[in-house]
Amino acid sequence: MNRETDRLSDVLTEMSAKALVTWMTHSALQDIPREALLVRGHYFVYALQANFVLLRDVLSETLEDIEQQSHDLEERLDSLERRLQTLQKDTDILS
Repeated sequence: MNRETDRLSDVLTEMSAKALVTWMTHSALQDIPREALLVRGHYFVYALQANFVLLRDVLSETLEDIEQQSHDLEERLDSLERRLQTLQKDTDILS
C-alpha cells in the first residue's frame, strides 16, 4: 500500500476505536448484560471493519484512477508540446 492508503487505514482504525467506545458506553448505560454486550460488540466491530475495508478499497481505487488520469494528461500534454515544437520549427523554416 502506498503512503496515502496507509494514512487512511490509520484514520479508519482510529474512527473504529472511537465508534466502539461510544457504542459500548451507550450500551452499558442501558444495562445490557455483559454477555449480550460482548456478542453485540463483536458484530458491531465486524460491521465497522467491513465498512472501513470497503471504504478503503473504494478510495484506493479512486486514487489509482486519479493517478492514471494524471499520467494520461501528462502524456497528452507532452504530445501537444511536441506538436507545438514541430509547428514552431515549420514556421521558422517558412519565415
